[in-house]
Amino acid sequence: MGWKTSMVLIENRYGFNDETALLKAIGKANYEFDKEVSFEECLYPNDESINIGYYNNTLIICDDYQITQHAIELSNGLNLMPQETALVSLFPHAEILSVACHSVSNFHGYALIRRGLKTRVKMAVDGECISHGEPFQEELEIYANSYEEDDVRYWKDEKYPDDEPFTEDAYMEEFTFGVAKRLLGVNLDTEEGFELMQNITFKKYKDPNAKPKELPNFKTLTFEEEEKHNKRTKWLKYLLYILLFLAFAYVKSCMRNQ
Repeated sequence: MGWKTSMVLIENRYGFNDETALLKAIGKANYEFDKEVSFEECLYPNDESINIGYYNNTLIICDDYQITQHAIELSNGLNLMPQETALVSLFPHAEILSVACHSVSNFHGYALIRRGLKTRVKMAVDGECISHGEPFQEELEIYANSYEEDDVRYWKDEKYPDDEPFTEDAYMEEFTFGVAKRLLGVNLDTEEGFELMQNITFKKYKDPNAKPKELPNFKTLTFEEEEKHNKRTKWLKYLLYILLFLAFAYVKSCMRNQ
């Protein structure tokens, strides 16, 4: 399966549910409730929405890469980005885990905050891997199955050990969902994630003033314009046939003269 997803997972031991305060903290105070959706529907909403749900004492924000891009891709080492700082102000003693992946570019990454401090950030994309901080337990379990050669980590396919090994960026699902399990308690890429994917309701919030994405402006031809276009196309086709016939006849004549 080709996964595309981004989410922020927040340890929620004390039942925080003030979604208005949460939206304000991440700079989305103008967002309004749109509708209820499943987790599967908001993993990759592609509509610049913020989707909020609760599972396993964890607050889940499916952010359409709006927060995770800054926390992971644009991260300045282990320094907190503005939206992370805002979340820490709401959850000063909690773990905050940003996770994202995109199968088209073999991208995956994550950032972990513990008690207000960013202790780990890693990003792998198209064969390259950038990381800061020490790996945590869920990572170490995945790394334990790898081997290193010329400073590059590789994983062998357990079913086909003689095949070419995988590099870290190609191990996207294992890292993304293995790391997310730290707070979710289930792996979304296996059967144990079915309940969360299908049965847990999320609230979708959107910018009511957002401009809809522009669609290509295809001009509709009138009947007369379409008829002229078809006639022109037909005569061009005949001309092409004549030129091909003349070229073939010329080549044939040259071969006879030789």
